[in-house]
Amino acid sequence: MHPFFNSINRVLVLLLSWAILTFSISALISSTTDASLLNCLILLTPMYFLCLIFVLPNYYVCRGLPLESTSWLMLLASHLLTLVVVVVMWIAVGEAYAGLLDTVLVNTNWDSLLGESLTINLAIVVLQFEIVVLLHYLFFAMEKTRNLEQDALRHKLLVSQAELNTLKATVHPHFLFNSLNTLANIALSSPEKAHRFCLLIAEFLRYSVAYSKKSTATLNEELEHIQNYLGIERERFGSRLQTNFEIDDAVQNIVIPALILFPIVENAIKHGIDSCLEGGTISIKARQNKSMLVIEVSNPVDELGRKLKGTGHGLSSVEQRLKTRYSGKAMLKTIREPGSFTVQFYLPADHNLELQEVKS
Repeated sequence: MHPFFNSINRVLVLLLSWAILTFSISALISSTTDASLLNCLILLTPMYFLCLIFVLPNYYVCRGLPLESTSWLMLLASHLLTLVVVVVMWIAVGEAYAGLLDTVLVNTNWDSLLGESLTINLAIVVLQFEIVVLLHYLFFAMEKTRNLEQDALRHKLLVSQAELNTLKATVHPHFLFNSLNTLANIALSSPEKAHRFCLLIAEFLRYSVAYSKKSTATLNEELEHIQNYLGIERERFGSRLQTNFEIDDAVQNIVIPALILFPIVENAIKHGIDSCLEGGTISIKARQNKSMLVIEVSNPVDELGRKLKGTGHGLSSVEQRLKTRYSGKAMLKTIREPGSFTVQFYLPADHNLELQEVKS
């Protein structure tokens, strides 16, 4: 359906505007011929409203020939052919209508009046056709701009929601509960370690809160945050938790989304180390492969051990953040093998993510 017919107000405005235009044209024809204004209105009003009916369907021609993907030769040929068809139909119907008037209102030579004003009328019809074509393309351009703005808004909302989910996952009450229990046990058994453990928790919370207000961080900053987290968990798991970091020096300062690694490492603890009776090693690797930064987080899996229930928000929220932040240029991949589970990130290493803070 033509967009003008989506609203009764648009239809009324269009009809009123066309009526004023028709009256103006009739006055012009009356001033250039011997015909009265009334006779010009009788002849031209139906003809110009018929012209409106003929030119509006050009909307579909314009929609089928978008400016950005159609050659100028094709545009000119198509619209010229449409114009010829409209003009021929309009003249044919106009002559039939003038002939009908000659049989009904015999006091005026309607065929003669149509012939005298035909040149001016043809020029006006051609001009109207061209204006309607331009208005249609203007409408499509505005519609495209509006869609782009809506897509950008949806993108921003998705990023904001993903950031909020990340913050919720970062300061999880269950983690704080475990940490405080561990601190209580350390204070009783090894008071000298309690101070260092408190510093680890304080630094972990400081980074979590500070970088929840930022969109990006360097890989090195993220890894330091992960090491603090693993240091806290190591006090709880003891020798059951081992770590292995293999980070290329060339990727240390590459910028990545802030707090992107924590949900993955937290899953590795919860579904890997905690579910394995003997624990295991969490391995984190980072390297550059051509234009991509590749990050791998691996953890052991006990196929026969107890299964811990999870919401699945960790991986899904990370995947959503990567999708919205990098516009589909990043990828998250999971690899499940006997005894191990690996999460791989592929991020554009040359993607220009600015280190900018989001003001609260």
